[in-house]
Amino acid sequence: MTSYFAGIVDFIGGHPHYALTAILLLALSEAIPVIGTVVPGSTLIIGICALATGAHVNPWPLLGAAIVGAIFGDGLSFWLGRRYHREILLRWPLNRYPQFIDRSEAFIKTYGGASVFLARFIAVVRAFVPLVAGVLRMSSRQFYVVNILSAFAWAPAHVFPGVLLGMAPNLAGLSPARVAILVIVGLIAVSAAGRALRSYLNRHPCPASLPDRAALRASGASYK
Repeated sequence: MTSYFAGIVDFIGGHPHYALTAILLLALSEAIPVIGTVVPGSTLIIGICALATGAHVNPWPLLGAAIVGAIFGDGLSFWLGRRYHREILLRWPLNRYPQFIDRSEAFIKTYGGASVFLARFIAVVRAFVPLVAGVLRMSSRQFYVVNILSAFAWAPAHVFPGVLLGMAPNLAGLSPARVAILVIVGLIAVSAAGRALRSYLNRHPCPASLPDRAALRASGASYK
C-alpha cells in the first residue's frame, strides 16, 4: 500500500495539472445539488492538496483552482435556479430530496444574503442554497458579491490545511506515502460520518415550507 500511494505522489508531481483540475472540479461540485451531498469534496480537496504538496506542487495554483471552482459552482447553481424557477425542483433527481430543499429555503429566509456565505461551511445545505437562492429570486448583485467573498474565505480554509499536512513529512521525517495513507484513512472516517448525518436528516425531515407547494400538489405535481 505504501508503494501504491508513493506512486500516486510521484504521478501528481509529474502531472500537477491533474491536481489543479481535480481541485477545481471538486470545488465546483460542492455547489451542485445532489452531487455536493454525495461527493466529500471538502475532504478530498484537503487530501489532494496534501498529496500535491508532498509532490512539490506549488500551493498557490491549488488555491486559485479552489477559488475559481467555488465561484463558478455557486454561480452555475444560482443561474439554474433563476433560469428554471421552481420547475427545476420537480425534476429528477431534485424531486427526491425535498427535505434538503426545505432546509435550504428556511436557511435563506433566516440569514438572508449571508446564507450564501454561511452555507459554504455547512455540509447539509451548501449544495442546495445557491440553487434555491436563484429560485427565490435573490438579487444577482447581492448573490455574486457574497459568492466571491465566501469563495475567498472557503478556499484557504480547505487548501492550506492540506498544504500543511503535505509539508509534515519534511518536518517530522515521514514519507509522503505515509502521509497519504493517513489522509485516506481520514477521508474514509469523514465520509462515514457524512453518511450517518444524511441518514439522520432523511429520518427527520423539515416540514414543507415552499409557498407554492400546495398549488403544485393541487395541480397534480409533487416533489416525491
